[in-house]
Amino acid sequence: MTASFGHEGDRLSAFLDDELDDRDALAVTRHLDRCDECTAELAELRSTSAVLRSLPTPTPSLSWMVETAVLGPGDRTRRTGMLVTAAAAVAVLGVTYLLGGDTGSVQPPVDSLVVDHVRSVQGGPVVVPVRLERANQGGG
Repeated sequence: MTASFGHEGDRLSAFLDDELDDRDALAVTRHLDRCDECTAELAELRSTSAVLRSLPTPTPSLSWMVETAVLGPGDRTRRTGMLVTAAAAVAVLGVTYLLGGDTGSVQPPVDSLVVDHVRSVQGGPVVVPVRLERANQGGG
Protein backbone atom coordinates (compact mmCIF):
# COMPACT_ATOMS: atom_id res chain seq x y z
CA MET A 1 0.00 0.00 0.00
CA THR A 2 1.29 3.41 -0.84
CA ALA A 3 0.26 6.72 0.60
CA SER A 4 -1.24 9.30 -1.72
CA PHE A 5 -0.08 12.93 -1.82
CA GLY A 6 2.33 12.41 1.08
CA HIS A 7 -0.41 11.18 3.43
CA GLU A 8 -1.15 7.68 4.67
CA GLY A 9 -4.59 7.22 3.04
CA ASP A 10 -5.75 3.58 3.19
CA ARG A 11 -2.91 2.62 5.51
CA LEU A 12 -4.66 4.47 8.35
CA SER A 13 -7.49 1.91 8.35
CA ALA A 14 -4.99 -0.95 8.23
CA PHE A 15 -3.04 0.75 11.04
CA LEU A 16 -6.19 1.06 13.13
CA ASP A 17 -7.01 -2.63 12.55
CA ASP A 18 -3.42 -3.67 13.40
CA GLU A 19 -2.95 -5.18 9.94
CA LEU A 20 0.39 -3.56 9.08
CA ASP A 21 3.76 -5.21 9.54
CA ASP A 22 6.14 -3.58 12.03
CA ARG A 23 7.99 -1.55 9.39
CA ASP A 24 4.81 -0.02 7.89
CA ALA A 25 3.26 0.57 11.33
CA LEU A 26 6.39 2.47 12.40
CA ALA A 27 6.26 4.57 9.20
CA VAL A 28 2.60 5.47 9.83
CA THR A 29 3.34 6.31 13.48
CA ARG A 30 6.17 8.63 12.43
CA HIS A 31 3.93 10.29 9.84
CA LEU A 32 1.16 10.79 12.42
CA ASP A 33 3.65 12.53 14.74
CA ARG A 34 4.05 15.35 12.21
CA CYS A 35 0.75 15.36 10.25
CA ASP A 36 -2.35 16.88 11.87
CA GLU A 37 -4.51 16.00 8.87
CA CYS A 38 -3.81 12.25 9.09
CA THR A 39 -4.08 12.36 12.91
CA ALA A 40 -7.55 13.90 12.57
CA GLU A 41 -8.51 11.30 9.93
CA LEU A 42 -7.34 8.48 12.24
CA ALA A 43 -9.42 9.94 15.10
CA GLU A 44 -12.44 10.02 12.79
CA LEU A 45 -11.83 6.39 11.77
CA ARG A 46 -11.61 5.38 15.45
CA SER A 47 -14.87 7.18 16.20
CA THR A 48 -16.63 5.55 13.23
CA SER A 49 -15.30 2.14 14.21
CA ALA A 50 -16.57 2.60 17.79
CA VAL A 51 -20.04 3.57 16.53
CA LEU A 52 -20.16 0.54 14.24
CA ARG A 53 -19.08 -1.81 17.05
CA SER A 54 -21.85 -0.42 19.27
CA LEU A 55 -24.59 -1.28 16.75
CA PRO A 56 -26.50 -4.53 17.23
CA THR A 57 -25.46 -7.40 15.00
CA PRO A 58 -28.05 -7.79 12.25
CA THR A 59 -29.79 -11.16 12.03
CA PRO A 60 -30.34 -12.37 8.48
CA SER A 61 -33.87 -13.38 7.55
CA LEU A 62 -34.76 -17.06 7.38
CA SER A 63 -35.55 -16.79 3.67
CA TRP A 64 -32.10 -15.32 2.98
CA MET A 65 -30.39 -18.08 4.98
CA VAL A 66 -32.34 -20.79 3.12
CA GLU A 67 -31.58 -19.19 -0.26
CA THR A 68 -27.90 -18.95 0.55
CA ALA A 69 -27.67 -22.47 1.99
CA VAL A 70 -29.56 -24.12 -0.86
CA LEU A 71 -28.44 -22.06 -3.85
CA GLY A 72 -25.22 -20.51 -2.63
CA PRO A 73 -24.16 -16.91 -3.02
CA GLY A 74 -24.86 -15.27 -6.33
CA ASP A 75 -27.17 -13.00 -8.23
CA ARG A 76 -30.37 -12.53 -6.19
CA THR A 77 -32.52 -12.30 -9.34
CA ARG A 78 -31.19 -15.63 -10.60
CA ARG A 79 -31.67 -17.24 -7.16
CA THR A 80 -35.22 -15.91 -6.93
CA GLY A 81 -35.99 -17.33 -10.38
CA MET A 82 -34.62 -20.70 -9.33
CA LEU A 83 -36.71 -20.66 -6.14
CA VAL A 84 -39.86 -19.81 -8.11
CA THR A 85 -39.13 -22.65 -10.52
CA ALA A 86 -38.56 -25.10 -7.67
CA ALA A 87 -41.76 -23.98 -5.92
CA ALA A 88 -43.72 -24.41 -9.15
CA ALA A 89 -42.32 -27.93 -9.60
CA VAL A 90 -43.30 -28.87 -6.05
CA ALA A 91 -46.80 -27.47 -6.61
CA VAL A 92 -47.23 -29.45 -9.85
CA LEU A 93 -46.07 -32.65 -8.16
CA GLY A 94 -48.41 -32.04 -5.22
CA VAL A 95 -51.44 -31.45 -7.46
CA THR A 96 -50.56 -34.49 -9.58
CA TYR A 97 -50.36 -36.65 -6.47
CA LEU A 98 -53.65 -35.36 -5.07
CA LEU A 99 -55.57 -35.72 -8.34
CA GLY A 100 -54.20 -38.95 -9.67
CA GLY A 101 -52.69 -40.84 -6.80
CA ASP A 102 -53.19 -44.61 -6.83
CA THR A 103 -55.30 -45.57 -3.83
CA GLY A 104 -54.91 -49.32 -4.32
CA SER A 105 -52.72 -51.48 -2.19
CA VAL A 106 -49.45 -52.96 -3.32
CA GLN A 107 -49.46 -56.72 -3.64
CA PRO A 108 -46.11 -58.24 -4.53
CA PRO A 109 -46.12 -61.38 -6.70
CA VAL A 110 -45.32 -63.73 -3.82
CA ASP A 111 -45.59 -66.94 -5.85
CA SER A 112 -43.04 -65.85 -8.44
CA LEU A 113 -40.75 -64.54 -5.69
CA VAL A 114 -40.84 -67.94 -3.96
CA VAL A 115 -39.98 -69.67 -7.25
CA ASP A 116 -37.10 -67.23 -7.82
CA HIS A 117 -35.86 -67.90 -4.30
CA VAL A 118 -35.98 -71.67 -4.78
CA ARG A 119 -33.94 -71.27 -7.96
CA SER A 120 -31.41 -68.99 -6.24
CA VAL A 121 -30.82 -71.45 -3.38
CA GLN A 122 -30.66 -74.31 -5.89
CA GLY A 123 -33.48 -76.31 -4.39
CA GLY A 124 -32.43 -75.66 -0.79
CA PRO A 125 -34.85 -75.20 2.08
CA VAL A 126 -37.70 -72.82 1.45
CA VAL A 127 -39.54 -71.10 4.22
CA VAL A 128 -43.19 -70.98 3.31
CA PRO A 129 -44.94 -67.89 4.66
CA VAL A 130 -47.63 -68.84 7.13
CA ARG A 131 -50.57 -66.61 7.90
CA LEU A 132 -51.31 -66.56 11.60
CA GLU A 133 -54.78 -65.78 12.71
CA ARG A 134 -55.72 -65.18 16.29
CA ALA A 135 -58.55 -67.20 17.57
CA ASN A 136 -60.86 -65.26 19.78
CA GLN A 137 -61.10 -67.37 22.86
CA GLY A 138 -63.49 -66.44 25.56
CA GLY A 139 -62.57 -65.94 29.20
CA GLY A 140 -59.03 -64.59 28.80
